[in-house]
Amino acid sequence: MIISQEHKEIEAARELTSKSELKRVRLRRCYANLQGEEDQLQAPFGLAQTHSTTASMISNVLRVEVNFNFQAFDASEAKAALFSVECSFDVDYEVEARYAPNQEAINAFKDGNAVYNCWPYARECVQNITSRMALRPPPLPLLRMAPKPKPKAAKPVEAESMPVAKS
Repeated sequence: MIISQEHKEIEAARELTSKSELKRVRLRRCYANLQGEEDQLQAPFGLAQTHSTTASMISNVLRVEVNFNFQAFDASEAKAALFSVECSFDVDYEVEARYAPNQEAINAFKDGNAVYNCWPYARECVQNITSRMALRPPPLPLLRMAPKPKPKAAKPVEAESMPVAKS
């Protein structure tokens, strides 16, 4: 999985990163549902993942809620479901007392750094739950952060040359 941010977003989060410290990661809620039987479905299994974030400042603590949704499907044309796991974490960052991050910095931080910091906890949660479902736990991919590629400039349209009639 790749978190991709524009250069301006990375820069907006940089100061907040340098003025905060991760203090706590807490499981807020979790829901798991075994929907199929591994031996009755067609391997290999695919894994779909989505995530979302919200953030709020509480005194000098930035609390980011990171929500993950995982769904495993088999290889059949119908894509039969094997399981789903939804988990949400509160990730608390203590922010230096004299620093007040702007909304742009908070948004960039919650959508990049906070997801990155929380990813190992989500991977462990899915691994634990699926093994308790008596499934072979699927390996969740490593999370990488990469800058969004700059949009390519459109090539200028060259005027077609028309043959000039000789008189």
